[in-house]
Amino acid sequence: MSAPVAETAPARRRGPGRALGAAAVPLLLLLALLAAGLGMLATGALSPATLVPASPLVTFGLPVVRALHHLGLLLAVGAGATAVLLLPGPSRREVTVLDPLRRRAVRLAAAGALLWTLAALAQIPLGGLEATGAGTALNVWDVAMGGALGRLQMLVAVLAALATLAYALARSTVLACWGLAFAGLGTLSLGLVGHAGASLDHINAVNAMALHLVAVTVWAGGLLAIALLAGRMDDEVLGVVVRRYSPWALAAVVSLALSGLISAGIRLSGWGDLVTTGYGRVVLAKALGLVVLAVLGALQRARLGERLRFRHLALTEGVLMAAVIGASIALGRSAPPVPQSVPASGDLKVLSLAGFLPPEQEFSPTTMFTVVQPDWIAIALAVVMAGLYLTGAVRLARRGDDWPWHRTLAFLAGCLAFAWVISGGAAAWGKFRFDAHMVQHMAMMMIVPPLWVLGAPVTMLSRATSPRTDGSRGVREWVLAALHSGYSRLISSPPVAGLIFAGSLVIFYFTPLFELAMYNHLGHVLMTVHFLASGYLFAWVLIGIDPSTKPINPVLKLITLLVTLAFHAFFGIALYSATWLVAEGWYSELGMYGPDRLMLIQERGASIMWAISEVPTVGYAIIVAVLWMKSEDRRARQYDRKAERDGGAELAAYNAYLESLRGGGGAPAPAAGADSPADSAPDGAGERRDG
Repeated sequence: MSAPVAETAPARRRGPGRALGAAAVPLLLLLALLAAGLGMLATGALSPATLVPASPLVTFGLPVVRALHHLGLLLAVGAGATAVLLLPGPSRREVTVLDPLRRRAVRLAAAGALLWTLAALAQIPLGGLEATGAGTALNVWDVAMGGALGRLQMLVAVLAALATLAYALARSTVLACWGLAFAGLGTLSLGLVGHAGASLDHINAVNAMALHLVAVTVWAGGLLAIALLAGRMDDEVLGVVVRRYSPWALAAVVSLALSGLISAGIRLSGWGDLVTTGYGRVVLAKALGLVVLAVLGALQRARLGERLRFRHLALTEGVLMAAVIGASIALGRSAPPVPQSVPASGDLKVLSLAGFLPPEQEFSPTTMFTVVQPDWIAIALAVVMAGLYLTGAVRLARRGDDWPWHRTLAFLAGCLAFAWVISGGAAAWGKFRFDAHMVQHMAMMMIVPPLWVLGAPVTMLSRATSPRTDGSRGVREWVLAALHSGYSRLISSPPVAGLIFAGSLVIFYFTPLFELAMYNHLGHVLMTVHFLASGYLFAWVLIGIDPSTKPINPVLKLITLLVTLAFHAFFGIALYSATWLVAEGWYSELGMYGPDRLMLIQERGASIMWAISEVPTVGYAIIVAVLWMKSEDRRARQYDRKAERDGGAELAAYNAYLESLRGGGGAPAPAAGADSPADSAPDGAGERRDG
């Protein structure tokens, strides 16, 4: 994606570039609107509706609002990421207080987040007006908020508002990072809006859309923010920023290619739709634009040389990106060739609720490993994590650093287990049977996290990634800062980690949260993330190899392990003894099994939770004991080496102290290396001989 940019260029201010960048934003916005209009004309989205006549405010106003929405989103993420991750530090000391350039970037991010918030709120009544049609007497706001789409848009607006608040109040990079985190969550939530939210292959459609939006935001937002801030940077600073931005842009290109293939496979009936339908032709034009952008970016960055001409790069790519974003707006307003909604009646009811049909085979221990319901984004995530870990291991090996092979094997096994948990037989039946869901749940908490923890990924990151020396923070520095924060010290206490691990079971299964996660894809994603995170935290506290902020007593670890997993088993018994159905509304609406069969399946799931929890208990206990013995051996060796260096000064001082007590004197302890009075004492005079 880019060639290394020389950082030895002479420092030179670029004042004219600032005005040029600001003037280009309205032009790019108009270009995006023009592209959106042409795209909707090609797909027929501008044709008058027959059933519900559309208001002109919806037909022409909604694309404008969405263009402003996308512009604000790009600035919120791009400028925030530039301030948090890309800009070099003003000194070699760690940057915590915002310097003038970072403060400018954060203010730009705050303005973008505010625009994003207002545009997201404006889309809610426009969506209600679109549903009711022109000339309605209904309250369009109530109509919009009565549907899932309106509530999702409100969620996005709330996250955008939180990002605005964090950016506006930011006086340090930490609060700016929180603003970037809220903006990222809002971007991910946008994947639920539009055709993806009602797709047949619901999981892959939503995940692909979320990945697509994140990739576009990182790529286009980073480019736009750097272009607007370039006038305040000298060539050396701009070179560093572009060099740090290029790997993110390359990752965005790969992500766009993957998400585009998945989305096209869901919405198009075949490759012929790319040329025979208006929707397909817009998709093809968008794909070609992205390819040209990738090639153009790589070629131009390869020819940068010492004097960085970033304005030319930004304007050229900006024009193409505006056209691509306009095509995206048109696709969001157009119906794809393959209908994405299913009538919730008859045999299609299960498909409309879950997004896919259950496997035809019988659920059994064998078919859990032979049936696949692929979640392509999760599989890609597992491959990327494994690839990055292997890249780090190879880098350490080439550098001559020793890295235990069993750590690599454990982490790769964790990635494989993660792919199976999300895409294997347990996932294929997880939405239809409680026992299959419980297998998936137990694997998320007790199989995948310990394998990842034993791979020591944080140690790998800190050793394989070069630290920054200019005071700024990259991914490595932010991860280490998070691990040493007060919040990390709080939750890394064994009792707290055990409480999170076990207490979340009661909260999740004995409240409506589980049923909500079945109905809502966002809830299902949050459930998966929570189970993985709580399991990882519990495993890290007990058997973690990565360094912690404070040493943990092994006895406390064992007590926490026994209490937590004993509670886990008792919870399984309580669930087995329950006289009501968990998520009864969901399973009853599916209509696949009767009440008696559902109760039998629930009892089987509770038995799985009860039985499987015993195996990890033994494994955890063995690993804790082994690590305890290794730590004691290591401390003994450290003590022996210290004694060899100082001639046993500590032992001599202790013996002198005992001799003084025996003789009733108060002689001070001898200096290191001096003959100890205890050397001439009779045997058995209370010497500590174990060293």
